[in-house]
Amino acid sequence: MFDALWQDLRYAVRMLARSPGFAAVAVIALALGTGANTSIFSLLDAVMLRALPVREAEQLVQLQGLRPQGRVNWNFSYSAYRDYCEQNQVFSGLLAYSTIPLSLSGGSGVAERIHGQLVSGNFFEVLGVDAIRGRTFLPEEDQTPGTHPVAVISSGFWQRRFAGDPAIVGKTVTLNNLDFTIVGVTPSHFNGVVRGFKADLWLPMMMHARAMPDLPPDAFSRRGLSWLYIIGRLKPGVTLTQATAHVETLGRQLDHANNREVEERLTLTPGDKGATWLLHDFSTPLTMLMAVVGLVLLIACANVANLLLARASARRKEIAIRLALGAGRRRLVSQLLTESGLLALMGGAVGLLVATWANDFWLWLKPADLFLPVTVESRLDGRVLGSTLLLSLLTGMVFGLAPALQASKLDFMTALKAGTATLPGGRRRFDLRHLLVIAQVALSLVLLVGAGLFARSLRRMQAVDVGFTPESVLVAALDLSLHGYDSSRGREFYRLLLERTRSLPGVKSATLAATVTPSPGGTRMEDRAEIGGRAGRTEIIEVELNNVGPGYFMTLNVPLLRGRDFTAQDRQGAPPVAVINGTMARRLFPNEDPIGKRIRFGRDGPYLEVIGVAGDGKYRSLREEPRMCLYEPFLMNYRHQMNLLVRAGGDPKSLLASVREAVQTLDPRIPVFQVRTLTEQVRSASGQERSVAALTSLFGGLALLLAAIGIYGALAFFVSQGTSEIGLRMALGAKHRDVLRWVMREGLIMTLIGISIGLAGALAAAQVLSSLLYGIRPTDPITFAGVSLLLLGVAALACFIPARRATRVDPMVALRYQ
Repeated sequence: MFDALWQDLRYAVRMLARSPGFAAVAVIALALGTGANTSIFSLLDAVMLRALPVREAEQLVQLQGLRPQGRVNWNFSYSAYRDYCEQNQVFSGLLAYSTIPLSLSGGSGVAERIHGQLVSGNFFEVLGVDAIRGRTFLPEEDQTPGTHPVAVISSGFWQRRFAGDPAIVGKTVTLNNLDFTIVGVTPSHFNGVVRGFKADLWLPMMMHARAMPDLPPDAFSRRGLSWLYIIGRLKPGVTLTQATAHVETLGRQLDHANNREVEERLTLTPGDKGATWLLHDFSTPLTMLMAVVGLVLLIACANVANLLLARASARRKEIAIRLALGAGRRRLVSQLLTESGLLALMGGAVGLLVATWANDFWLWLKPADLFLPVTVESRLDGRVLGSTLLLSLLTGMVFGLAPALQASKLDFMTALKAGTATLPGGRRRFDLRHLLVIAQVALSLVLLVGAGLFARSLRRMQAVDVGFTPESVLVAALDLSLHGYDSSRGREFYRLLLERTRSLPGVKSATLAATVTPSPGGTRMEDRAEIGGRAGRTEIIEVELNNVGPGYFMTLNVPLLRGRDFTAQDRQGAPPVAVINGTMARRLFPNEDPIGKRIRFGRDGPYLEVIGVAGDGKYRSLREEPRMCLYEPFLMNYRHQMNLLVRAGGDPKSLLASVREAVQTLDPRIPVFQVRTLTEQVRSASGQERSVAALTSLFGGLALLLAAIGIYGALAFFVSQGTSEIGLRMALGAKHRDVLRWVMREGLIMTLIGISIGLAGALAAAQVLSSLLYGIRPTDPITFAGVSLLLLGVAALACFIPARRATRVDPMVALRYQ
C-alpha cells in the first residue's frame, strides 16, 4: 500500500509540474479559501474555544448567582468569598479577583493609566501559574490589610515599562502614589483570567484601600457590597453537576445563617475559558463569518473540481490507454485522488501564509474599545495548524472525488477514437461541469446579498442623528480618585483645568462630562419619579444620567429646545437644577411647558428644578429607541472621573500636547487617558457592524472573483474542445455574431440558473441575519436586484472573453486540425 502511495505521489508531482498554470490557479483558489477559514477559525478559537493557559483548566468553574428575573450576578462580597472558602466540600481552592484601573507614576516615564487585578493571595496557586522570575504571593501577604505593598507584574508590562530588566525583582513601581515592590513576573502566555483583557500586574487583596480608594473602609465585612469575581478548582473526581448541587445548598444555608432573605440561587458555570464578555458580543458575528468563509471554500472547491474535470477530459486518451492496458478503476481513482490531495495540501500550506497576513488585517478591522484594553490573541498554534491540515485533506476529497470517479468511468474504446466536442448551443444535457458553475454562482449570490445588506445597514446606522456635532472635538479622561482628591479639591482642580484649557490657542470652548455618548458604560437609574405639585402621583421610570459642566450643550452643539445651559452659578449650595431631554419632557409633561417644573427621584431625593430641555440623542448605542435622559450640573454633583471635551477650531488632535501640559502643570501625577476624538467615539459605536460589513464585503468580492474565474474556465474549455466544430460552422456560413451568441448564451444560461437558485438561498439566509441589520429589511429589493445585476454583469464579462476568442477561429486551420 505504501509503495503504491509513493508511486502515486511521485507521478502526481510530475503531472502537476508538467501543468504549472493549472497547478498555480488551483493552489491559489484553495489557498484563498483555506486561508480565510484558518484565519477566522483562529479568531473563533481565541474568543470562544481556547482554554486558559493554566494547569488543568478543565477543573475550573466560575461562581454566579441567578436572580428570580433571570438576571445573572457575577459579583460577590468578600465575606461571601470567605464563607465559601471555609465551608465548601467540592473545591480544592477558591480564588477571588477584581479588575481595577491604576495610576502609574514616577520613574522616567510620564504618568499613565494602566489596568491590573486585585487578587486573593492564593490566586496563582489555584490557577497553577508559577513566576518566571521571582515568586508569586505568600500566605502572609493575604492576612492583614495594608501591610504588604507588593506586586506581580506581567511579562508584557515588564518588557514595555522596564525593557526586560533581568534585575527587576526587588524594584519598585509607584501606583496610586504608593511604592509597590515587584516580587515576580508571570509567563508571557498568562495575561489573567478575563478573556480579551491583558492585566499589567496583580496586587494582593489586602491592599484594596490603596488600589481601590472608592471602596468603603468596611469592604471586607459588608455582606451587601458585591465587588469580587470568584473562580474555583474542583476536587479530583467531583463533577460539575455535583458541585453545582453542593454550592446551591451551601448558598441557602449561608443566607439563612446570616438572616438574609434568599435573593438568588448560587450556581456554577465552566471556567476553563475564563470570564469574558467577548463571548456575548462576538460569538454571533464570528459564527456567521465562519459560515461565510465556509461558503467561500465551497466555491473554491467547486472551481478546482471544474478545473480537474476539464483536465480529465484533456487526459481522456491517457486514461483510456491505462484502462486498455489493464489498470483497474480503483487504481485510477487512487492516482487521481492523490493529485487532488497534493493540490489541497499545497493550497493549505499557502493558505497558512494567507492566514498569517489576514490575522493582522482582521485585528486592524476589529471594533475599537475605548474604555478597556481589549486584546484578542489570534495565533496559528497547534490546534489551528491541525484544523488546517484536516481541512486541506477534507477539501481534497470534496473537490477530487467526483472528477476522479467520473474520469475512471471512461469507455476506453470510444475515447481512443477521434471525435469532436459539442459546441455550446447544440442540444445537450447539463453535466457536472455545468452544475459546479451553477453552484458557484448561487453561493456567490448568497454571500454578495449578505454583504450588500450589511453595507446598507451600516450606511443607515452611520446616518443616524446622534444629537450633537462630533466633528472637531477632542475627548480626554481624568480620574482624581486614585490620588487622594476629595470633592473640594477635585472641584477646584477641574475649575482650574477648564480655565487653562479655554485659554489655549485654537480652543473654541471646553466643558466636562461624566459620560461621553454614545457609550454602553453610562449611568442608568430606575427609580420612582415624583413631579412637584402632583401629590400622590408617582411612577417608576428608567433614565440615563449624565453629570456635565458649564457650557456642555454649547460645546457639543446639542440643541436646547427650551430654557438654558448650565453656568458656573449652578454649584454646590445653589438650588438643585437639571436639564431633561425632549423624550423625558414629552413623557412627564405632555402638553405642558416643563421649564420651572420640579422632579424628585425616590422618597429622600431633593426636588430638581427643570431649567432646560435638550434635544434627543443616542446615549448607549446607535440602535437604541428614544430614551429619557437627565443632565445634572457637575459642580453640584461631583465625580472623581470626568471627561474633558474640547472643541477646536481645526484638527482636535493638535491640541493634545497642550491639554496634557495643562494637566501636568496642575498635578504631574495625574494621567490623561482614553484620549480620542468625538468622531472616533461615534465610529466606535458602530465598530462591530463596520467590521462585519467589511469582512462580508471582502469575502463576497472573493466569491465573485472565484465565480467569474469558474465561468471563464468552463467556457474556455468548451471553446478549446469545440474548435473543430466552430471552424466547421463558420466554414458553412456561420457569422461571428452567431458564434459569439452561442458561447455567451451557454455561460449566461448557467449564470441565470445560478442566480435563481441563489436568490432563494439568499432570502432564507437574510431572515437569519435580520437581527444584525439596522434600518433595513432582510428582503430589501434594492440589495437583491443590485447584487443580481452585478453578478450578471461580471458573468457576462467572463463569458465574453472566451466567446470573443471563439469568433477568431480560422475555419481552415480548425478543419485542417480536425
